[in-house]
Amino acid sequence: MGSRNALRRALVGAVVVAAAMTAALGGSSAASAHDSLVSSTPAEGESVSSLSEVTLDFSANLLGYDGGNIVIVIGPEGRHYESECVVLAGPTLTLPVALGAPGGYTVEWRAVSSDGHPVSGEIPFTYTGESVSAGADASPCASAQGAAPAETPVAAPSTSGGMSGLTVGLLVGGGAVVLVGVLVVVILSRRPREEQESSDTE
Repeated sequence: MGSRNALRRALVGAVVVAAAMTAALGGSSAASAHDSLVSSTPAEGESVSSLSEVTLDFSANLLGYDGGNIVIVIGPEGRHYESECVVLAGPTLTLPVALGAPGGYTVEWRAVSSDGHPVSGEIPFTYTGESVSAGADASPCASAQGAAPAETPVAAPSTSGGMSGLTVGLLVGGGAVVLVGVLVVVILSRRPREEQESSDTE
């Protein structure tokens, strides 16, 4: 009877551990979701008659790695219109700009999400105001010049090269469930044997 109770306690403990591991890993997977762009000035597709700075607001505080957060503005003929380097303040990136001739412009950005992964995108807009700058062939910031030249859009982050947190969680949780199944089989196989031995001794 004592060994049977011990096995039952072990089974209950295994079930609790499996549930806790699955919940913890599932929670960590949800928490590791990348930050997203919430709003921007200018907004995508917006037409503006004046613009002295570009602002990008994200869903969480970005990480301030040197050279990791990059914002550039590309205008007609592929020229750059950043007047200074981008500044990070919590979840907001701010880039001073001096635009040129009216026409189509694109904000290209890359940011380091709070989970450490890069996120990136583009924001096209139209400028209808007067020219205040002739633009430049390259960005005034060396990191932006190397990471996002005018002829090459900012690349989206790669999603390959490893299992996601959810996949790992499911694998570990599945292993725990298998362990519980093995314990159940052991208990069920031992009970008839113990009952038979008990009847034999009587």
